Amino acid sequence: MIRKGRFAVWNGREYPIVSQRRKYYLQSGNPEDKVLGFIEMGVSGDLYKEISTDELEDAYEVFPYAMLSGYRFALESYEKETGMVMLVTNNPFAQKKVAVSPYGKDEYRMDIPVDQVTILEDRVPILGFEE
Repeated sequence: MIRKGRFAVWNGREYPIVSQRRKYYLQSGNPEDKVLGFIEMGVSGDLYKEISTDELEDAYEVFPYAMLSGYRFALESYEKETGMVMLVTNNPFAQKKVAVSPYGKDEYRMDIPVDQVTILEDRVPILGFEE
């Protein structure tokens, strides 16, 4: 599973966390979470639960990346239907060892099947969990 974005741990489970108007909400696609106080909001069918940061066990942002030929590439996108990931780097030396294409200003990209690369992730603490 490829994760990207902000997540929080509540009741021992990890959920995506979103904020709107200085309020935080846990997001779930599991209908069974309704018994935990999650309610349906919007038209997506997802469930949300308003939460305070004091109730959270942990919160962090996940940045997926891959290492290819010794160069770090950020995971820009993942197409589940095709199984392809788009990797991006701003390291100009990568083009000498990896088949990349120009992408924006001073960036390079490559599309590769997800099963041909190991996706790693950095987790950066957020919402007061930095210490």
